[in-house]
Amino acid sequence: MKDITAEVSASNKEAFADPSVYEDNLFASLLFKPKDEADPVVGIPAHNEEKTIASVVLKARRHVNDVIVVDDGSSDETAQLAQEAGAKVIRHDDNKGYGASLRTLIHYARDNNRGPLVLLDGDGQHPVHEIPSLLQEVLLGEADMAIGSRFLHEEDKDDVPIYRRFGIKFLTRLSANRIVIKDSKGEVKKLTDGQSGFRAFSRKALEEVNPKEMGMGASAEILMEAKDANLNIQEVPISVSYEGDTSSENPIKHGLGVIGSIIRYTETKHSLLSFGVPGLIAFLLGIYMGIRTVLIYNDLGYWPVGHVFATVLLFFGGMAAGMTGLILHAIINAHRRGYD
Repeated sequence: MKDITAEVSASNKEAFADPSVYEDNLFASLLFKPKDEADPVVGIPAHNEEKTIASVVLKARRHVNDVIVVDDGSSDETAQLAQEAGAKVIRHDDNKGYGASLRTLIHYARDNNRGPLVLLDGDGQHPVHEIPSLLQEVLLGEADMAIGSRFLHEEDKDDVPIYRRFGIKFLTRLSANRIVIKDSKGEVKKLTDGQSGFRAFSRKALEEVNPKEMGMGASAEILMEAKDANLNIQEVPISVSYEGDTSSENPIKHGLGVIGSIIRYTETKHSLLSFGVPGLIAFLLGIYMGIRTVLIYNDLGYWPVGHVFATVLLFFGGMAAGMTGLILHAIINAHRRGYD
């Protein structure tokens, strides 16, 4: 077996050597457990993160007793290092994706009656020392889901590269446009960072979210599920580090994955809105175009090809879309009743 401490990066070595690593690891349970019977746990999805995983695990253990790492088919020493650092490691045989790792962590917490669950990345990008800030929102009952936002403080915004800033804001608007949050003063605000992977979930939230997406789109899917379940969502300001080798995910691939997730979720969860309403509009436009086409034929004595084509396309396309919406709606409702 390899000498673990000799193989880790500089940040990992520093964490292993820190004598205060356990100094406040009972923060949440000691402070809030009498009221909430909380059993907080940190979950870390990881794929080939041997450079940073031990450091992240050890720092997380300052705030909670248990850290769970999902090794998503890593080809390096991620699992071994995480285990040596004190984490419980759940292994995927192959690389299933970020969303699959989140689902494994959520199911683990739910099945073992654990919670709150704090999710953070294994690449060292998230500020582990700010775990208590997210936990506090959940444990005090202020939120069912707390999200660490990179955009609540002006000084933190500048730490985010411009291209990331633009992409995050665009994807947040797509996935969280209907989500509003109330701050401590009761003021209503829109979500600022829907793509943050630094999140805390109450036990109630863990029962409501169940991502199906295998890739990065799971983050957006969870937000939409939380909105549909009327969960109380709050944001907490966090700092973030983009120094060194952090996210390995191609930003374009990431963005397309999130957009695809939003489309698939809307298609299945809101089928009548996605298919039925556009289908009805197209169907009515088809009738209108059909009437116009007949009138033109009566006046001019020939069938206008463009109008005929548009009539057929709108009429039958709208009918097909409407039927698709109704069928999907019926299937989804039947599936839901099967679990009631």
